[in-house]
Amino acid sequence: MKVREWMTAEPVTVTPDTTVAHARSLLDARGVRHLPVVSPDGRVVGMLSDRDVAISDAMLRSAVREHDVAGLLDDARTVDTVMSPAPQTIGMDAPIDDAARVFVSRRINALPVVDDGRLVGILTTTDCLLAVLRDDRLSYE
Repeated sequence: MKVREWMTAEPVTVTPDTTVAHARSLLDARGVRHLPVVSPDGRVVGMLSDRDVAISDAMLRSAVREHDVAGLLDDARTVDTVMSPAPQTIGMDAPIDDAARVFVSRRINALPVVDDGRLVGILTTTDCLLAVLRDDRLSYE
């Protein structure tokens, strides 16, 4: 099985200058936990997770003390200040087993899928598990 069979093609993306507030709303609206960060030419320059833009208890307490909860929600920082830069990527023709090994060895939950250096999809640990379960089921039939 190849990554291309299990990836989500044309994933939702952001650019490095997207605000944290906008990225947070995209994650919520689309029901995803990861956003590839791409340059204008389509190259992956980072990965953003819901954890990167989460509002911590300490941040919330501080905003309440300063009477600036709106400022916390309208976080104007840019994604490039909180993303994981230079993320691990995988090719669309790589075996799904290779992706599983990367997930385990790098302790990550999403991989941008690239073709000729440009983003073509995203693969998550859930996608990988579904592939393994499907393959396992077929081997018993």
